[in-house]
Amino acid sequence: MSSIATPAVSCRPSTRSKSYNRRHISVQAVASFQQTSLPKVEVSTSSYDAPESDLGWRQNFDSRYIRGKLIGAGSFGQVHMAVQKSSGIEVAVKTLPKIRGKLTKERTLDKITRETDMMERLQSCQGVVRLMECYEDENNVHLVTELCPGGDLQKYTEANGPLDERALALVAFEVLKIVKACHELGIIHGDVKPANFCLKDKVPNPFSRTSTSYLKAIDFGCSQIMGGRRLTKRTGTPVFMSPEIFARDYADKADVWSIGVMLYWLFCQWFPFFQTAEVVKAARLEEVADAVSNTPISYSFGPWPQMSPEGVDFVKQCLTRTETYRLNVHEALHHPWLTKHVSQEELEDAWRGRGAGEASHAA
Repeated sequence: MSSIATPAVSCRPSTRSKSYNRRHISVQAVASFQQTSLPKVEVSTSSYDAPESDLGWRQNFDSRYIRGKLIGAGSFGQVHMAVQKSSGIEVAVKTLPKIRGKLTKERTLDKITRETDMMERLQSCQGVVRLMECYEDENNVHLVTELCPGGDLQKYTEANGPLDERALALVAFEVLKIVKACHELGIIHGDVKPANFCLKDKVPNPFSRTSTSYLKAIDFGCSQIMGGRRLTKRTGTPVFMSPEIFARDYADKADVWSIGVMLYWLFCQWFPFFQTAEVVKAARLEEVADAVSNTPISYSFGPWPQMSPEGVDFVKQCLTRTETYRLNVHEALHHPWLTKHVSQEELEDAWRGRGAGEASHAA
């Protein structure tokens, strides 16, 4: 199966005045990180004297970490496994250039700092990857996060085939909790897709055992603050974007649409509007927008006739084109499909806002 990691539309930075955080970002982030059961990474909180830099972040990444194999790549950067020299702890490092395409350096840095700001706001959510440290050099920034050895959901399903209905429901539940945590902080995730959610552990079948925080959101480059208003910027990966994003008038239910597209693909490895990833890659943005807005969605081929009526109904209600009638995250978490596959205790915790990103699967 070909990759579906189609490039995300550039998320234009806001026009707010440039005011970069001039501290070492990891002090607060690691304090949160160390409250989890993950290995602690030793981070100096002493002052750091360094030459003037663009962001005020440390510039000694190579002296503290050994960069390892490439584990991910996107249109704007790469992710490598790395090892902290002082502790031997394995981490992931996301390297992003300070200049991207036609964007000025100032706008690119603004975009990067907005992503780290979003991640910091969400560090209390167990379903969000831990942001540990931030570094920079002359040409790049390096974001150090916890490592998720299981890889992303896109690679998992390409290697192992589509998810069955129960696994799909568990993924839906975990992603909904993460997105709910975003919405409750006034944040739209903006790029929900399989490549942006990683399996925390590498196990043969991550959906068949009791697990805690098994799914992690790893990318917030297209996230935005809602601020009680409708949004207009086209952000995200086109084939996962909702009709109202193409119309430049949307709010938080756009994330629910993206969840629906993601579940559809994970279940049958087809998109709702295109049969193959190759067709998606070849399509112009206008063609994708037209298909998303107008192409009928089929639930009568492949594995769909074997899915329960509740499961089909859930996906259909996520992929309702009229935003008013589409589920929001709270309604989705109360849907009968999830009550069949998720324990009552977990559901009640999610409804109350506890245990965001945690899971203890029902048998």
